[in-house]
Amino acid sequence: MTGAGDQVDRTRAALASAASRAAELIRGIDTPGRTTRGLSWTLSETAAHMVVGLRANADSLRGELDAWAPYVSDRAEFHDRLTAMTATTLDAVPEREPAVLGRLVAEAADRFLSAGQGLPDDHVVSTPWYGEGDGLRLDSTTALLLGELLIHGRDLAITVGRPWPISREEALLVAPAAVTMMPRAVRADATRDLDLTYAFHLRGGRGFAIRVVCGEAVSEPLGARRADCHISFDPLTFLLVGYGRMSPWAAAARGTALAYGRRPWLAFRFKQLFHDP
Repeated sequence: MTGAGDQVDRTRAALASAASRAAELIRGIDTPGRTTRGLSWTLSETAAHMVVGLRANADSLRGELDAWAPYVSDRAEFHDRLTAMTATTLDAVPEREPAVLGRLVAEAADRFLSAGQGLPDDHVVSTPWYGEGDGLRLDSTTALLLGELLIHGRDLAITVGRPWPISREEALLVAPAAVTMMPRAVRADATRDLDLTYAFHLRGGRGFAIRVVCGEAVSEPLGARRADCHISFDPLTFLLVGYGRMSPWAAAARGTALAYGRRPWLAFRFKQLFHDP
């Protein structure tokens, strides 16, 4: 069994690899104004968004968030706040030439990894775009950025007809980000009158539970309480469903997700309880 430190090292290595792959993919784009499949952004704008995420978190690690303050929304609700920042921060990376954007993705990833080198896994990375005074652990932030690169790299690759394999290990390394982000992304309007516990089992990896109660969600270890619904996921399917790139129905039809337990039908409801990242 590998320890937490080893997993963080593997996540950092996976992030570096994904950034290198993304940079190469972006540099090869010859239709930068084409709309990215499934998104409202162009290919260049999607690449710019990738740069934004890496830069903002690198700057946070360095205590240099002043440049991002104008983009931080004062909206109280997590999803509204993040949506507003996501829309406006594309202006922070005005470059739209694929060759330049590819270089910027690689540079921003290197800057983030360099800034985090030697810091403890539980070092708090300030994330005011999620909420006033909010922050994520460094290990969770690294996993989240890996997920962003993998998913948006896939978006770009599908659009231009290029391969973009995501390994089981890469998908498993992103899982800690889900544990951190799902409580933030819960839909209060859809969960105000609920008290449900979902147990997520990731094939070949560690699982976790999410309790949704009275408009909030809490991450818990598996077995902390009796689950209403268990879902066994292939790790890549978990990643794609979590990011809204595959529906739970499609996952069930392919056999890459299996629901069981006292109330297995709740598996088809859980995505309605959370905002997509």
